[in-house]
Amino acid sequence: MNSGITLFSFAIFLVIFLGVGALAAKVSDNTESDYLLGNRSFGKYFIGLSAGATTNSGWIMVGAVGFAYSTGVSSLLLIPVMFLGDLTFWTFFPDKINRISREQDSQTIPEFLGSGVQKTREKRTIAFIVGLLAVSFLTLLTVAQFSAAAKTLNVFFGLDPKIGATIAALSILFYCVTGGLRASIWTDVVQAFVVVFVSFGMLGVALVAGGGIPDIVSQLHEIDPQLTNFFAGYNPWTLIALIVGFFSLAFGFDISQPQVLIRLLAGRSPEEAKAAKWTYLGYVYSTWTAMMLFGIICRVLVPSLADPEQALPLYASENFPPFLVGIILAGIFSVIASTADSLILVTSSALARDISPALHQKMSSRYGIKYEQLVTLLVGIAALVGTIFVSAKVFSLVLFVGGALGGSIGPAMLIILIKRRTHYLALSLAMMAGMSTCIIWQLVGWSSIFNETLPGFVVALCLHEVLMNKVFKLKKDNNIV
Repeated sequence: MNSGITLFSFAIFLVIFLGVGALAAKVSDNTESDYLLGNRSFGKYFIGLSAGATTNSGWIMVGAVGFAYSTGVSSLLLIPVMFLGDLTFWTFFPDKINRISREQDSQTIPEFLGSGVQKTREKRTIAFIVGLLAVSFLTLLTVAQFSAAAKTLNVFFGLDPKIGATIAALSILFYCVTGGLRASIWTDVVQAFVVVFVSFGMLGVALVAGGGIPDIVSQLHEIDPQLTNFFAGYNPWTLIALIVGFFSLAFGFDISQPQVLIRLLAGRSPEEAKAAKWTYLGYVYSTWTAMMLFGIICRVLVPSLADPEQALPLYASENFPPFLVGIILAGIFSVIASTADSLILVTSSALARDISPALHQKMSSRYGIKYEQLVTLLVGIAALVGTIFVSAKVFSLVLFVGGALGGSIGPAMLIILIKRRTHYLALSLAMMAGMSTCIIWQLVGWSSIFNETLPGFVVALCLHEVLMNKVFKLKKDNNIV
């Protein structure tokens, strides 16, 4: 492979991404509202595509491809189950989130959750806890994205993973630091179109190379009959566990991930936020399905891979002309960048504003938006350092973080959205209990049987109701709303 030509074609797209980000920074009015929410100016297509691009992450072209490569057609069971979970959230909650954020003037997700109580001190307590959860877990998720980028560049150019991660981080930080959420959303939309082109292009090529569906199925069966068994490894009880568990994961992911929810806060109106549903679902599930199918076919085309998560870049580098390889690399980079920039921005806003509001007020009054930009830069550097020293499977790390946030922030969001009476201590303890349940569930190995999101959700909600009915039932002050 001529790496020079590949690098050139990839660089064209990289320059486009950076140019869009620079344009967003140029039209910004340099206010905190613009940096954090783009002045709430986005319509349904921008919300849907940006939220979808952020959700996809390195998951679909690295983690999901590797998972499908390893497990075969049974991996496709996840798609309809998680679709129903996503559909439930996007049908009932986006407009409520946008409306409440406008009423309370919430500019971050920790602030949004703090709006569930009335006293300033209690609001800050909730915002601090949620901010701490966001910083802790979303930094890990950023590490997963940089790790996916490092694996990809290693395959295409033989780059040391540390160098690959550094290149990815610096490219993303270039526009992320200067343009804020506006730059993130604008580049997301451009990157989404690249991802669609690459996803369906790769699937089409793989289908032809495999000789069509009948030949592919036959060859999979020869490799291992379980690869063609739609219910391989499942009995009726484990199948029910998968359906309930991954439905909960999808719903819990949507209602708990700050990097996705912030797009709903940035919507032009509650109506626009709700109308983004089909744009989001269409983009996410079409590209994800294409990549899962590609991963299954790759088991025939490039068998016996040491690292299944490198299936897409390995196949592309060995079977495509250099110029097209660069375009495919741009597609992989797009899903990584569109998630990583969002994660960095949400983490930095939580660190700058919600964990230490007094410091934020002091530094912002002195340095203005430059303080937010500095924290964004530091968060990106911290994630890069973590990537260099932490080795983890992208698929596993994404599932772990999704479960932990789903079981902690998710229940708190639901309580606020359905306007359930709450108390700041009850809400705080519920989040801690849900997070602890998810982590313990993972550590004892039960997540392989049943995804931990639902147990975390149930424990958190039950504890909240017990506390509200037994401990705080006589409290009739402003802490309860």
